Amino acid sequence: MPRLLVMLVVLLPGAAVAAIWHGDQNSGALRFVAIQAGAKFSGHFGEFRVRLDFDPAKPADGRLEVRIVTKSADTSDAERDGVLHGKDFFWVERFPEAKYEAQSFRRENGAWTAAGELTLRGVTQPVTVRFEIRPQLRQLGMKGSVTLRRLEFGIGQGEWTDTTWLGDPVDVAFDLRLQQENAAADP
Repeated sequence: MPRLLVMLVVLLPGAAVAAIWHGDQNSGALRFVAIQAGAKFSGHFGEFRVRLDFDPAKPADGRLEVRIVTKSADTSDAERDGVLHGKDFFWVERFPEAKYEAQSFRRENGAWTAAGELTLRGVTQPVTVRFEIRPQLRQLGMKGSVTLRRLEFGIGQGEWTDTTWLGDPVDVAFDLRLQQENAAADP
């Protein structure tokens, strides 16, 4: 029986994917990479939620929502993390959450793109995210990336607007294993 199910997932990917999917920090990772003083550093967000309502046969009806707790930004460097959480960067007391919402999907060159808006530090900008999906038994693998310009969102105030010390581009990548809504209720 499992072999038949695997064949159905491969042969009928739209049927296997068409659903509402959920995920969070326990089912994947949301990472970022930037350049400081000419050297790359990386970090991740330790708290986020994802909701994907998606049917590959009806991409115009799809919806993606990602909510990120900004104080969960972690680079494994206490001093840098303190600055990231402060007023010049995420200002977590005033802007505790970042939000990405997409309502338009398109298939391009073997992958999907989601056109949406990212709200970060109270600034909303259009952002297109490229991703791939991998149907799995009761899960949906979702992997993708996007490059953001931190200054477009006001991330880095005062002396931090100078890109000599801290680069403007920030690469964001995610690798998720989303769970199907109501899958726990299935036998």
